[in-house]
Amino acid sequence: MYTDQEKNRIAWKEYSKFNVGKEVDIESSDGKKEKTIGYVSEIFGQPPEKDMVTSPEDLEARFLGDISGLNGYIVTDKKITHETRPEDVHEVTILFEGSEAKFDKNFMGAVDDWVLTDAPTALQISMAKRLGIKTGKISQLDAASKEVKAAMDRYPNARFKFYAHSLGGLNLQASLGSLEDKYLNRVDGAYIYEAPNLYPQLSDAEKKQVDKIKYKIFNFIDKRDLVTWEHSEEGNEGVVGTLVRIDSKDAGNLGKQHMWGGYDYKAGYLNVKEESLDDYRLARIKQTKEQLQLKKQALESWKKSGLSGNDLISMDTIQAMGIVESLKEFTLIASDYILAVCDFRIADIKGTWETLLISCRSTVLGTRCTESDIISALAQIGATKETIETNRITELEKIKKDTLEIKESIFSLSTDIAKGIATVIGTDFALASQLQLQW
Repeated sequence: MYTDQEKNRIAWKEYSKFNVGKEVDIESSDGKKEKTIGYVSEIFGQPPEKDMVTSPEDLEARFLGDISGLNGYIVTDKKITHETRPEDVHEVTILFEGSEAKFDKNFMGAVDDWVLTDAPTALQISMAKRLGIKTGKISQLDAASKEVKAAMDRYPNARFKFYAHSLGGLNLQASLGSLEDKYLNRVDGAYIYEAPNLYPQLSDAEKKQVDKIKYKIFNFIDKRDLVTWEHSEEGNEGVVGTLVRIDSKDAGNLGKQHMWGGYDYKAGYLNVKEESLDDYRLARIKQTKEQLQLKKQALESWKKSGLSGNDLISMDTIQAMGIVESLKEFTLIASDYILAVCDFRIADIKGTWETLLISCRSTVLGTRCTESDIISALAQIGATKETIETNRITELEKIKKDTLEIKESIFSLSTDIAKGIATVIGTDFALASQLQLQW
């Protein structure tokens, strides 16, 4: 589990110049150690030394869309070698790089991003939002969607995380919208930073897909950044994922503001505007609950398959016990976090309907408006006791109940597996003793 600051540092790696095989590390929020994300296994786009256009043919290809300008990295939890099977990769992180800003060093790369992708996409978004006119995707966004699917096919047993900034955020939004359910189910999280709002440009089918994993997509915006101008000032609808408005500081200029300069952290976690906190917290606890469910399924599978002496040859018994204990520790931390947030929100929500009614009563005091009139007027704008209070509390109570059940299951499974490991160790020891006596 990464803090907000650590996730931001992962996203920063999009702009690094890595070679295939390079280990990707970030500094932890507390500054005490480095965390390894994985190893660069693939690079989107042209290698840096080949990124410049050197011929009329290259120039023509750029403008015809044969070269999309897509840049980024595929990072895997295992270093890819001749011995590594794609099926053995369990975690993949995809980093989408933002717009190329160095016109002097990579002119055509910058043209690809700003002239051939950013500008026309901004126009498309504006036309879709204001006039309802939608056109086809820009070549780079289409290329990104194809690359993501291809990567998910190459690593069939892996779960995926995505990080993207600016133009990279457009690529990621388009990619997520293109995924069928079989791919969506393997997305652990997507983190979008300072990107325009592509949602109006998506088809109805694409909107449906991103809405299915809304709680796993975190769309961070700083309203001081002009790039995010198409996002609404309030609410969480009409956007890819959960919109998280940063309570930002003034970075001094637009360029720094866009490059996370306004982001402010406390103990590794972002200062988020009040109007985004509810949606942000709810998304995070839903995401965490899903991770607990996945851990539970993994333990169930492990228990079902059983542990043999061969398993313990390939996996040190101490390591196996360590995995079990670390899962229990993760479960404790994650479940306590979920329960604490739920309890806090339930306490905060209780009484909101009555508070709203009191406010309305004071507003219409001295008029002929009755209680029934007030309730009817509120209902017309979707404000009822159910929508404001009851339904929200019911949802949080269900999350609490599910979390406690998952926690109990994980602890029970961990105990059974620990006993199984002990049995295997005892059996192997007894067998070894017998063999020694025979010898």
